[in-house]
Amino acid sequence: MNNLMNVSLKRRELFGWGAAAGALVLGFHMPARAATATATTAMNAFVAIDGQGVVTVLSPFIEMGQGTYTGMAMLVAEELDVDMSAMRVVQAPHGKPYQIMFNNTARFTGGSYSVRSAYLPLRQAGAATRTMLIQAAADQWQVPVKELRTEAGVVVHVPSKRKISYGELAPQAAKQSVPEQVALKAQGDFRLLGKPTARLDATEKSTGAAEFGMDVQVDDLLIAAIRHSPVWGAKVKQLDATAAKKLPGVVGAHSVHGGVAVVADSYWHARKGMDALKVEFDSAPHGDFASAAYAERLKRRLDETGVSAEDEGNVSQALGQGAQQLQADYSAPFLSHATMEPQNCTAQIKDGRCILWAPNQAADMVADLAAKISGLPLDAIEIRTPFLGGGFGRRINMDYVAQAVELARAHAGRAVKVMWTREEDMQHDHYRPMTLARYRAALGKDGMPMALHITNVGDGPDRHVFPEGITKTNLDESVVEGAREQPYAIAHRRVDYVYEQSHAPIGYWRSVGNSINAFFKESFLDEMAHAAGRDPVEYRVALLKDQPRFRNVLETATKLAGWRGKPWQAADGKQHAMGVALHRSFGSVVAQVAEVSMGAGNKPVVHKVWCAVDCGFAVNPLLVPMQIESAIAYGLSAAMHEEIVIRDGRVTNGNFDDYPVLTPAEMPEVEVAIINSGEAMGGIGEVGTPPIAPAVCNGLFTLTGNRIRSLPINARGV
Repeated sequence: MNNLMNVSLKRRELFGWGAAAGALVLGFHMPARAATATATTAMNAFVAIDGQGVVTVLSPFIEMGQGTYTGMAMLVAEELDVDMSAMRVVQAPHGKPYQIMFNNTARFTGGSYSVRSAYLPLRQAGAATRTMLIQAAADQWQVPVKELRTEAGVVVHVPSKRKISYGELAPQAAKQSVPEQVALKAQGDFRLLGKPTARLDATEKSTGAAEFGMDVQVDDLLIAAIRHSPVWGAKVKQLDATAAKKLPGVVGAHSVHGGVAVVADSYWHARKGMDALKVEFDSAPHGDFASAAYAERLKRRLDETGVSAEDEGNVSQALGQGAQQLQADYSAPFLSHATMEPQNCTAQIKDGRCILWAPNQAADMVADLAAKISGLPLDAIEIRTPFLGGGFGRRINMDYVAQAVELARAHAGRAVKVMWTREEDMQHDHYRPMTLARYRAALGKDGMPMALHITNVGDGPDRHVFPEGITKTNLDESVVEGAREQPYAIAHRRVDYVYEQSHAPIGYWRSVGNSINAFFKESFLDEMAHAAGRDPVEYRVALLKDQPRFRNVLETATKLAGWRGKPWQAADGKQHAMGVALHRSFGSVVAQVAEVSMGAGNKPVVHKVWCAVDCGFAVNPLLVPMQIESAIAYGLSAAMHEEIVIRDGRVTNGNFDDYPVLTPAEMPEVEVAIINSGEAMGGIGEVGTPPIAPAVCNGLFTLTGNRIRSLPINARGV
């Protein structure tokens, strides 16, 4: 990263060129289509320049509040030598050319992959565009390329000081062949990357001009209200729409994926039609599923061996040789994503094409599903992705998309917008799974751990969303991530996974298994430190003697906080205490210190959180604290309040009155220190969530002497 990088574009088959309406277009391509790539037909282009010098970047990743569009623009603008004021970003379509993850085999927005996946490809796109523009200027002026440089959207002839804009050069540049080598800037030469940069979408969102899925308006639009089967898996047995169809504005009633829909000329008419609809569902195969009974099944299996996820040394032998043995059981409940914008999708099938306005996290998956339901070929599917009012992994699941396409097929020629209520969204989510774990450790005479044995029991999103990815060993990585391959120096380690099927829908939730396993692991680290009579920070530092990166992050956070290992009387007259947690996820290392006290009604109060984050290199240090704050809010809300309760195959929660979330008054002050370590780039959007629950719970133990092993805190008590 710190040296000049020459990248072979030909070898990677990265770029395709085409000219249209005076625009320069640069894109990743499938070679057979390269010659016809244009800006106006969205043929896999990533960069376009219009006559005014405005640069359009087609972002392969979705903007759902994390600042992705700004990051994509920065990557191109840095190498292209363009000011951010000249940049605009639109969403790239579906298709193989935009699958730039995992050796160009996939694309989705999640796992904190967006900026780190695009870091080289979009910089290459900007650098190659700049090279082409310089060559066009050299040809026009009949001067050597070495006499030219670029600045703020213009090419400058240094000897004569002549300047020509990118907009003027674009038509000629588009005729150039792609250079086989492009030189990328050294990190020390960056003008934008690594510098605080304002978000490009801030004005739209602050003025209300931004279009979200719920805002989509299309000519002759129909609106669909949805009622799902109250019990997962139950099918429509009988549907009587006679009364509903007599109501004003109602144009149809249908069985759809997961339930029934009433289609009308307005949402109000659709809802009134739904109230009049008579529907009977059959019995579901697991209509007796309940979260309390499921927890008991998980608990009974905590001593099983299961599938090995990690096995170092001889854990069984070492556990019996310690001077001290510890054991603790932990649990985490089902959780909803609770996106502020409920699920919605607009679809239209007309003239042999299917257009979807779909808030989503995986456009290629949306297109595949739409093609399957509509019967149209993939190249007849168009995905238009608006801003997302929250994703958090929920919009990887495509149930709402399936409903929209089914209804568009039933009302061919007209666009149909599916709109879920909050209650439908809450009760038909794809939940973070309930997981239980048993931790066992043997401590030596010095109090340091000799052996650690972890057993995780439950089900995971990998098995539910991508079942073909589960190997013959049945190891679900999403259940054990964050439990294994952690940095603490423990010679004998074993992680077992025991699969117990969840009949509740399961999906990816912000930071996935890390949000669960960080709570388990870092709580138990504190339990070991307490058993050893050691300060929890000092104990961790000793276990990180051969891990300088982790130790630096931990020490940065605790120094920032002014770490106190014991309670103290604060200025408010109450006893305060601190708790700490350290966790690696998505390639980044994060440590957090939380200051806590007990408030009214014996409820915990979190006053402040100090956080140190090492993501290798922060592309936009203005956005990093924002994402850490967001992740802390999300994780703290879950830790304090959130729990999905299931009885008789259905969710009992319906809205925020019985699924409370963190209020603004409960949000602590957050201070963030960014460490640019030069390590491989990690993610940011999810990494702040895992450490907050254990940091708070560890602080509450120091304060009260009561160990919290089951979440949420306010439901279980301190």
